[in-house]
Amino acid sequence: MTSSSRRALYLIAVITFFTFAARGFVLPFINIYLKSTGFTATQIGLLVSVSAFIQLLVTPLLHTLADRSHKHRRLYYGLLVSNALALVGVVSHTSQLFLGGAIVVRDSSDAPSASLLSQLTITWLDTRKMAIYGRLRAFGSFGWAVATLVSGRIFALGGYPLLFILAAVFNLILLPFVRVFPEHTTAHTEQTHSAPSRSRVFYIYLLSVFLFYVGANAISAFSFIYFQENLGASNEIIGIISSVSALAEIPSMIFMDRILRRTNIRTALAIGAMGQAILWIGYTLLAGPILLIPLMIIRGTFYTFYNVSATLLVARISHPSNVATNQALAQVTVPGIAILLTTWGGGWLFDNAGPHFLFQLAAFVGILAACLVLLIRKQLAAEVSRMQIIREETSAAV
Repeated sequence: MTSSSRRALYLIAVITFFTFAARGFVLPFINIYLKSTGFTATQIGLLVSVSAFIQLLVTPLLHTLADRSHKHRRLYYGLLVSNALALVGVVSHTSQLFLGGAIVVRDSSDAPSASLLSQLTITWLDTRKMAIYGRLRAFGSFGWAVATLVSGRIFALGGYPLLFILAAVFNLILLPFVRVFPEHTTAHTEQTHSAPSRSRVFYIYLLSVFLFYVGANAISAFSFIYFQENLGASNEIIGIISSVSALAEIPSMIFMDRILRRTNIRTALAIGAMGQAILWIGYTLLAGPILLIPLMIIRGTFYTFYNVSATLLVARISHPSNVATNQALAQVTVPGIAILLTTWGGGWLFDNAGPHFLFQLAAFVGILAACLVLLIRKQLAAEVSRMQIIREETSAAV
C-alpha cells in the first residue's frame, strides 16, 4: 500500500468515526426528547411517518441525479451541511410544528448520507482491491460507542441542546476530509453505459428489507422510551447500553471480512435478521434494565452480521452505474416505506396494546424477512456472479 493510500484509509476511518459519533449523540435520545416536549407515542409515530414520506420523495431523486451527473461526493457535502443545520433547528424552538419540520429535515439527510458514505467507501476499496469494509465500518461502531458512553455526562452539563449541537459540529468538521472520496461511484468507462433494468431477485430482496424494517423501526422508535418508562432506565443508563451495543459490534466488524470469505453474504444476512428478531422478544421478558447490557452485547454481533452483509450484498448485485441509487433504495427508500406504512400504527399499538405486543409482532415480521432471504439465496448468488462478470469486463476495458 502506498503512503497516499494509507493516508486516505486513515481519513476514511476518521470520517466514519465522527459520522457515527454524531449519530450516537442524537439517535438514542431524539424520541425521548420529543416525549419531553409533549409529544405522545402516537404523535411520534405520525411524525416519523411524515418524515419517511418526505424521504421517499427526496432521496431517490437526489441519488438518481447523482448517478446521472456523477456528483456523489458533492451530494454528500450537501447532506452533511443539511444535517448539521437541522440539528441546530431541533433545539432552537419548542413549537411542535417547527420542531417537527426540523426533525423531517434531519431525517431526510441523515440516512441518505450514511448510505452514500457506505457506497463511497466500498467504491474506494474496490478500486484498490481491498476487502476490508467491515474493519472500516468498525470505526463507526467505535465512534457511536464513545459518543453514547459520554452522552449521559454531556446531558448532565447541557441537556439535549448540547448533545444535538455537538452532533451538528461533528458533521461540519468532516467537510474538509470528504475530498478523500472519489467524486462518483463508477469508473470513467462505466459512466458511458446505461444501467440495465434491475433483476427480479433484487426486488424480492427489497421485500425482505421491507419486512425487516417494519420490525426494526418499531424497535428503534419506541425501545428507548420503553427502557425508560417501563424498565426504569435513566438517560445515563440508556447512553451506557447504547455504548455497550456499539462496542460489541467492533470485534464482529473486524472479523466480518474474514467470516464472509468462509461463508457467504446471504447466510450472514439471514443470521443477522433472525438473531435481532429473537432479541426483540427478549426485551419483553425483562423486569428491569440490568439484563439490557448482556442483551445489547449479543445484539451487537447480530447487527453487524445484518448491516455489513446488507450493504455489501447491494453493492455486489447492482450494476456499477446505478449502485448508489440501489444503496439508497435498500437503506433509505424501502425502510422509509416501512416507516410510512407502519410506524404510526406502531405508536398506536405502543399506547393502547402495550410495548410487549408491539415488540413480539416486530420479531415475527423480522423472522419472516430472514426466511425470505434464505428462500432466494441461490438466485442472489447467481446475480452476484453475473454482476461480478460485468465489473471485470468493465475493468479490463479501462
